[in-house]
Amino acid sequence: MSYKNCIIKGVKSGDITPAQAEKQNKLLDDLKEYYLETKGLKEADADIAVSRDAFEKTKTETAQKLKVAIIQKRVIQEHLNNFKTYRNVNGEVDYANAYRAKLAQDNNNPIPNIENLQKIERAKATKYMANLLEQMQHKMGGRQTNLQKANLKLMVREVMGETTGNQNAKMLSDSWKKATDHMRKRANYFGMNIASRRDWGLPQIHDTLLVRGVSKQEWIDFTLPKLDIKKMINERDGVPFTEKTIREALSEVYDNISTSGMATFAPGVNKFGRALHGRRTDHRFLAFRSADDWMEYQTRFGNPDVFQTMMGHIDSMAKDIAMLKINGPDTDATHIWATGMIKKQAAIDAASEAQGKFKRKKIIKGKTEEDRAGSILNNIDNLYAFHKNELHRPADGFFGRTFAALRQILTSAQLGGAAIMTITDYHWTRMTANFNGLPATKANLQAVKYFATGAKKNKVMQRVAMRNGLLAEHHGTISGVQARFNMDIDAPLWAKKVSDAVLRASGLQHSTQSNKWGFGMIALGELSDVSGKTFGQLHKNMQKQFKRYGINEKEWDLIRTTKKYDAAIDEPTLKEGDVLTLRPDDIHARTDLDKATREYLTTRLMSWLVNETNFAVPTSSVKGRVFLADATRPGTISGEFMNSVLLYKNFPITLGMTHLTRGFQQVGLTGKFKYLVPMLIGGTVMGAVAYELKQIAAGKKPTPISEMGTRYWLNAMVHGGGLGIWGDFFFADHNRYGSSPMKTMLGPVAGFIDDLTKLTAGNIMELATGKETNAGREFSNFIRRYTPGSNLWYTRLIFERIFMDTMEKLVNPDFSSDTRRDVNKLRNQTGQEYWWSPGQLTP
Repeated sequence: MSYKNCIIKGVKSGDITPAQAEKQNKLLDDLKEYYLETKGLKEADADIAVSRDAFEKTKTETAQKLKVAIIQKRVIQEHLNNFKTYRNVNGEVDYANAYRAKLAQDNNNPIPNIENLQKIERAKATKYMANLLEQMQHKMGGRQTNLQKANLKLMVREVMGETTGNQNAKMLSDSWKKATDHMRKRANYFGMNIASRRDWGLPQIHDTLLVRGVSKQEWIDFTLPKLDIKKMINERDGVPFTEKTIREALSEVYDNISTSGMATFAPGVNKFGRALHGRRTDHRFLAFRSADDWMEYQTRFGNPDVFQTMMGHIDSMAKDIAMLKINGPDTDATHIWATGMIKKQAAIDAASEAQGKFKRKKIIKGKTEEDRAGSILNNIDNLYAFHKNELHRPADGFFGRTFAALRQILTSAQLGGAAIMTITDYHWTRMTANFNGLPATKANLQAVKYFATGAKKNKVMQRVAMRNGLLAEHHGTISGVQARFNMDIDAPLWAKKVSDAVLRASGLQHSTQSNKWGFGMIALGELSDVSGKTFGQLHKNMQKQFKRYGINEKEWDLIRTTKKYDAAIDEPTLKEGDVLTLRPDDIHARTDLDKATREYLTTRLMSWLVNETNFAVPTSSVKGRVFLADATRPGTISGEFMNSVLLYKNFPITLGMTHLTRGFQQVGLTGKFKYLVPMLIGGTVMGAVAYELKQIAAGKKPTPISEMGTRYWLNAMVHGGGLGIWGDFFFADHNRYGSSPMKTMLGPVAGFIDDLTKLTAGNIMELATGKETNAGREFSNFIRRYTPGSNLWYTRLIFERIFMDTMEKLVNPDFSSDTRRDVNKLRNQTGQEYWWSPGQLTP
């Protein structure tokens, strides 16, 4: 019986569906065409080969489906266990918060979650890329040197299988291949099916607008000659391509790119689209003949920045792996199931509540259990949409890009002094180290060491940190440095380059990364130092924290027997024993433990490290951002309003979601006071130091001790919490930019629009009504406030005194009287004097 007859019989018996039969027949037809045209077989021989290959492919697909089903079942069971064992801050079973804890960090129950796992997976991959990141990271403003560009081109050739004879290019190529193959294996372990291809080099980034700008035929005619179709896999049926089928496939590719994937979207079938486990073959579909062909395509229809393309691939793979690990191969189906379970349990609890059999310990009067669960479910859906990048896509592209660009420019004009605020990190690092039983002073000193070696351009310690699996957040993409104060980085490239140049020049990136690496290295070093101790001999705070992260005596006994890492092995300039650490990834590499145990131990230890680093150096909070912004999207009025309100507030939001929340979660009033009082006192003192440094950078003398009253210390406390601009209102009814509390609350974008309106329409109206204008001073202040780089802390005074004051003298006839009034106002409000007075060319 022929294979086709078997298919017909299978449909009649009901063993396979007509749709499956149609797919199988298409596979047989494509295989036969391939063997007849490409291989030159006779029809009888072709039929035999076709039947054999189709059968083998069916077996492979069946095995993969079984693997996916098994993993999916295991993930569902893990969620069920989490629902039953999770306890909220009041010690109650709480399905809604149990699932939310899987999506974003929950300080009460810090189980592995998508937010932190993405960072962990990225760090795991970049561990292999220490030299590549060191050599290729963007300079200020996304700039690349001629040497970087030359090395990148050589590296691309090596990656694409060409031999350049350049050992450095070969080394960089090998590190990239190790990182991407590691991620491929990680993705496959959690349910994907990405085939190993030794000839795979680099992914493609397709610019939808560029592809959409040409006809389908033009795109195919440009692309096809550059492809090596022998290397390409027909993901539809696995059959090697022929001249006919490759054009059909490229036609589908064009449709998908030009419509942003909507060409194959089936409304009503699945609100989230294709299952995650089947998506990752897409970026490997096009196989180019050579490095030149790949670069020509990227230049014409993609992103010519090779480094950005590579890091974009690492980031997207890290997110996919994190989502696979938490929600399984069909992440969307799991999400729908989990939210359904929450609704079901909420309804059951609500019924019991109505009968007086169920009652939450702390719930707003009049609010039912369904109300509470519904509110959390809304937040859960928004968190999931955030991870799926749905909340990043502008509803109106032009509107969204315009305001995103404006926010980038405002950032470049107003955050040039933000690096000064990183001095408060030493306080947060000390608190976090003490809370975890780590040496606090050593953590601070290690951060200083990283800062100093980085300033001297010594890259050894940077490479050591990355090889230890510590995240190099600011080495990958342009504007990565902004994450500390501003999560809005989806903006036109030119605008991101402007803000990136200013923020990197300010030292914000270097200071933040140094503090994170300092804490991380002390944590891993301490694990090495205490590895000879039993769990009961560890510092009581470390024991307590480890238990919260799922590391108990049994787990610790396995962790501490892991071989220590000596950094001198990879860095000849270091002496043996100088830097000894216990690396989580070395646990994963052990051969004496089973896969599940290695995965569990590594994930739990890395979750502890990543999350506590976010306490030591508060930078970002997905939960806080989504909680405040809800489901608003860029390109909408509500979305742009919220983006303005939240601009620069990411740091205080994170502070609230970390230290403040942790303080209130301590047991009893005594526990709360023990945490919150030192937090407030230390934060206030460091806030005062940061405030005075900012005053000096602004040309003012330090505040006299006699003037350090209640208002001063309230202002210092606000500065320590990252909301320094609000401290201005303790001394006046407007802030340093002349804005009222309401305008300040609405955010920098609203302030810019208001200032622009006053400068233009406002002065025109005053002229029309015969009122006296102050256009000269307003124009000067506008330029002063909104010029990119104008408030860079170490050049601000030169810019203001030499350039801006000189300009204002020309356009403002009242410059002298205005300046005297400003000097007197400062003296009356704070008791301060200027060490470099306005209007003076020299101090």
